[in-house]
Amino acid sequence: MLQNRLILRHFVANFATSSAAEPREYEEPPKTTKVAITAVNALTNARSLVQIEPKKSLAKRFRREFNLPQKAIDGLRNAIVTCDRPAKQIQNEADQLAQKLEQRRFPESPEKLKKVRDEVKRKLKSGKRDEISEFDKEAFGGKVQEAQQYELRNEVDRIMKKANFNWKPLEITSKEAAAAYSLARMAPNYAEISRVLEEFNRISDFQPESVLDYGSGSGAGFWAVNSRWPDVKEITMVDLSDAIMKFSMDSLRRNQTLDVTDNGRPFVHDNINFRRHLLPSLNTTYDVVIAHRLLCEIGSSETRLQIIESLWKRADRYLILIESAQSGAFGGILEARDFLLTQGTLVDYRKLIKTLEEKVMLSPKVVRIVEDYNLSDYEKFVLLKEAIPPGETLPTMLPTATVMAPCPHDLGCPLGVHSACTFTTRYQPIRADGRRSEKETDGTEVSKFTFMILEKGTRKINEHTERIMKNRKLGGHVTCDVCTAFRGIQRVTLSKRHDEMYTAVRARRDGDVFPIKLRTMSSSGIFDVDN
Repeated sequence: MLQNRLILRHFVANFATSSAAEPREYEEPPKTTKVAITAVNALTNARSLVQIEPKKSLAKRFRREFNLPQKAIDGLRNAIVTCDRPAKQIQNEADQLAQKLEQRRFPESPEKLKKVRDEVKRKLKSGKRDEISEFDKEAFGGKVQEAQQYELRNEVDRIMKKANFNWKPLEITSKEAAAAYSLARMAPNYAEISRVLEEFNRISDFQPESVLDYGSGSGAGFWAVNSRWPDVKEITMVDLSDAIMKFSMDSLRRNQTLDVTDNGRPFVHDNINFRRHLLPSLNTTYDVVIAHRLLCEIGSSETRLQIIESLWKRADRYLILIESAQSGAFGGILEARDFLLTQGTLVDYRKLIKTLEEKVMLSPKVVRIVEDYNLSDYEKFVLLKEAIPPGETLPTMLPTATVMAPCPHDLGCPLGVHSACTFTTRYQPIRADGRRSEKETDGTEVSKFTFMILEKGTRKINEHTERIMKNRKLGGHVTCDVCTAFRGIQRVTLSKRHDEMYTAVRARRDGDVFPIKLRTMSSSGIFDVDN
């Protein structure tokens, strides 16, 4: 196997060539025979008789490994060799940072932090034997009590820190720190974003003209977008850190000695923009907006939703959110998902009435729906869409959203907040010391993450794509936990006698689209509803 390594110890250019291989895809012959099998609801244990048949358009096998392009490795090398510290020392700092980021928790809410602190303080006080006597209080004027309170606070802080409640935003303030971060995260970040962009295989005719990478970091998002859509016209990279932005600019510069088609352009892309902040005007929008591991850097839930709202307004069609595989990070994505779905169906009733009155289009039916307090906001949204005159649009608080992936529905998540919907991607790590990473197996590592792709507009009828949550590949059969549109998480078992359908499901990873159509014929569960 070709090794995708970055050897900077001797500052030579004899690097092993490595590039992202073309997607290995094949069309499986669809089987027209419909088969009835028993499925079990993984949450309620309700049994259902479902009819299965293969999906013609989704019977594909996708890439299993995402490696940085050689140009990205060369650019990273050229940027690192200009640092003041040796490459070996920077690699050591990168290893420490990678371990720290792997154990890093998603920021907890202030309410939960206060609750945990109060609980720790209560337990410490209950186990404290030495009480302050009245003599000590009078003799020392409360200094003993202040000292004990100070000791108690320090003990609480120590326990909280040990329990990973010491969240702080990641700060990169020097060129060497930016180099260490790039060595630690550029390869896995590229693999995660590339794996998410694979979801657009279902939309073969989609070709974005502009992409915004908010929180671009080392520039891994640029390489993932450029590999997926090489004809994209404009890529804008935004990051608050001046040090990481300058370092990514250095790594994305053209090699003037090797690139004979530079046309006087300084960067590897003809139209790439670097910014510290978003443009204030909402008139500048982008076909795709990417926010990779951004929410974990924002401590306040209110601030997170403000940024999500700002990015959603700047997205022409898609907003991509990617976070770590921790349950807290998944909860942050669900928070953003629910916020956009809810605000996208919350009608601005005053604006609607005023607009229809000005156009002399206000009907008694619209007024009755608006004033009916027994209806939920979503019910009013659906009814008003049918009640308003053709050609008119509902003024919602935010542009209406639907989930493109991975959810096959816009309903509440059946997993809740105690577990995460995670995905994996494999990549070849890059190092500056020529050594082998301790986590490498057969020259590759695996990164776990969670993501959400939100699309502007409403979900189309019967456009439900079931998702494999867990694929257990046993001897002569496979058992899949499948997230469905209306029936929660169903557990489906297929054996070798199902031929092409068994082969198609066995080839799928956790998180892939389920390549079989499911239709409920009968069910013992009172909550199962067929679509």
